Amino acid sequence: MIRLQSLHLVHYLIGSILPWGYLEAIHLLMQNTWDWKGALGRWLFVLAVFGGGWWGQGIGFHKDGWFFPWRFVLLVATGLVAGLVYAITMETTAAWVMTGAFYALLVSAVLSVQSVEQVGNLPYGLQPGNPSTQKPPGAKHITPHLRKSALICVLIITLLGGILPVAIEQIETNFAEEEFFSALKALVLSGFAFLCFCSARILKPPAGLGTCRRFKVPTLIGVVLLIILIAWGTWGFVRAYQHSFYSLEAPSFPGITPETPFICGQVTPEPDTPDGVEVFRRLVKRVEANPRKGPEEYGMLALATGERKWAEAFRESLLEEAKAGAFTGPAHSVKSVQFSAARRVYYLHKVAKAFPGLFSEGDWVILQGWLAAINRRALTVEWVDLMYALAFSKWPEGPYENQENGAGLLALLEAYGFSPQDLSPRNRDYLLRNRRGWFQRFRVTDDAFVYQPEWITNALFQMEFWSQYGHSEDVSLHSPLAPRLLPLASFNWLLLQSLPDGAPLGYNHPARHSLAGIAYLGARLTGDPRFLWLSARSLDWLEANGGYAFAQPGTEEPIELKGVSPAEGSCLIYGDSGLPNQKGPLAPDKIVFRDGWSPQSTYMLLNLRFAGWHRYKATNTITLLYKGGPLVIDKLRGEPYRWLPRGRSLFRDKRIPRENLSGLLVSKTGMAAVLYGLTGFGSPWAQDPPHYAKVEHFETGDGLDISRTVIENWRGWRHTRTIYFHHNGPIVIVDEAEGPSRSQAALVWYLVGEGQQEGNILWLRKGPSAVGVEFPEEVWANMDVEVHPQKGEWEPNIKLLYRSPQRGRLKVTTVFHNGVSHLSRQGARKHSRCRM
Repeated sequence: MIRLQSLHLVHYLIGSILPWGYLEAIHLLMQNTWDWKGALGRWLFVLAVFGGGWWGQGIGFHKDGWFFPWRFVLLVATGLVAGLVYAITMETTAAWVMTGAFYALLVSAVLSVQSVEQVGNLPYGLQPGNPSTQKPPGAKHITPHLRKSALICVLIITLLGGILPVAIEQIETNFAEEEFFSALKALVLSGFAFLCFCSARILKPPAGLGTCRRFKVPTLIGVVLLIILIAWGTWGFVRAYQHSFYSLEAPSFPGITPETPFICGQVTPEPDTPDGVEVFRRLVKRVEANPRKGPEEYGMLALATGERKWAEAFRESLLEEAKAGAFTGPAHSVKSVQFSAARRVYYLHKVAKAFPGLFSEGDWVILQGWLAAINRRALTVEWVDLMYALAFSKWPEGPYENQENGAGLLALLEAYGFSPQDLSPRNRDYLLRNRRGWFQRFRVTDDAFVYQPEWITNALFQMEFWSQYGHSEDVSLHSPLAPRLLPLASFNWLLLQSLPDGAPLGYNHPARHSLAGIAYLGARLTGDPRFLWLSARSLDWLEANGGYAFAQPGTEEPIELKGVSPAEGSCLIYGDSGLPNQKGPLAPDKIVFRDGWSPQSTYMLLNLRFAGWHRYKATNTITLLYKGGPLVIDKLRGEPYRWLPRGRSLFRDKRIPRENLSGLLVSKTGMAAVLYGLTGFGSPWAQDPPHYAKVEHFETGDGLDISRTVIENWRGWRHTRTIYFHHNGPIVIVDEAEGPSRSQAALVWYLVGEGQQEGNILWLRKGPSAVGVEFPEEVWANMDVEVHPQKGEWEPNIKLLYRSPQRGRLKVTTVFHNGVSHLSRQGARKHSRCRM
């Protein structure tokens, strides 16, 4: 007996090696440092799964009922109790027990299915180890159909072993992880489940486990309950996903209303007053200098200069694209090409009108056929539309919802009479059902600066249609509603975030586009001289740095206007939220700190959100600190994953991990911690900050601006970030966080500069424009410092990671100062106690 038990123990230990080794290999592939404690924990987890799976096997199926051994029922009860505790407390221990019980149940089920494959579908299921050597009456002979059914059951259970844990994690984290990588994680866990089943089948379980008493469930009741459970779980998962992009309620702030979404202080404006005609000439010159000119640039140059050579270049390049069938093929995962097509439609109409006879009858035959194909493709539902439809809670349609690209294209095709007769009713039906643009909001709901000019351009395209549609006053640009349809807020949102030296700004996207063209459009549409000034300042930067501009629809003629410098200083910015087809509440967006509009003014951008379709985990993080160049900046460089669809391979949005942004980090807990412990996917830091940071305080003054923003209940943590922004002086940032007593928090900074440390100061620049960052001695003692050679002005080369030595609490005072305004530790503490 002792020898037999020892043999089973040996089998038990050997069987765990294959799935355990698989998990260790995955950790190495994820480039995680090997940790013997983690490896031991994973091995013990596998042993527990094996033990529970062998112990609970013995399921039987018959037309009269399903039979479950009481040991299996006890495993189910253990998993349910642990799941209930986990659902209430999000305790990691409960999540481990729940996950272990889940995999043990799957192993039990597969062992039972394999026994069915061996002896047929018996009333009680003859199990390995049953002392009976004869088939009971009613036993069926093995048939190919029965074997096939058993294999299908094993496959379904294997997939369930990957999908269900990841689904629970996604709901727990509010779907904060990239969808494709969550699917990959599910596939990896399915592989783990499959190896567990293989090992359990090869090795003999202990004898006598198949003879225990069983609990009977009538077949009809079992089938109905299973269908209800699957339907309810699928419906709940989909609904949770659809509600994960933004909150139906957002923190408010006194003085913020839909009519006044910004609160700003005042600074001294700059004295220059650029002339509108001269700015237009400079803008055209920057477009002409573009080495990547295409039909859009040729079209703008033809309209702006009146020169025939540009019109001919436009004609030739456009016909070349038409003959090649550009924008008419399958979009796959990139439907933003509808915006490119729309801009060509815009310039085709304008250039043909300005240069009569430019296109021959033969040219028009080619172009009209091409535009009809573009229109048809825009209305074609593709696989990526199914993904958007699922997320946006709508029926799949062809027009691209993001940045309203599809609406912009269809609006121009209808407004200019380019749509074929058979498609025109569908175009108009879509536009009438989706009256967006300035009818609905003033900014794009995606959290990327470069998308706002694109959205504004599409809003302009839609107005081309609405200004011609019917004869109703409520859609006329000349109606009393026009001020609402062309709000200053759309361009103010860009202006208030723009950099003081005119450099292109960008976040959550690899691209940074100049505001020269879109700001000039703002000046033309609104008559506001500040936007003309911004266009001139953006051109200053382009000219000084050898940059160029792209075509901007709506800027084909000069305006008689004198530019005036903005006087807005630090600003609290709220904005529209929701999805392209859903309007959410007015919500916190950014806080911009600035002490002026001169090229050497100091600028800092604090992000307040993690919401929208294109969103990133930036709640309460410093997105940018800028003074003649970036000093603090997000780490937005990552290798594209070429095996992913092109539209999903860019390093942006939810793919950017929280630890790549300058802010608070807290440890993963619950199912997120369990799956990280098993697979090593991602990092030990939580990736699901709240949708919004609450603004508790914001005030501006002559020499000091102050804000206090709070993240509440992020895995039990509350983070308060208080900023003292001195004009022409130091910036003091006080971070305080409290959370669960056993949890750890950290603070990370990504910096650009030299990285020379002297005492408590890390110098980013030296010389007349010296800038340094200072921490107290006790913070430096727990700081990990990484300094790498600089690769570019907009790529951080310094990483500072402070791990709080005290569990459940973090407090750090960070001071950015120049060489003249040095703040000592005592000075930093004094500022951290400033009045609020």
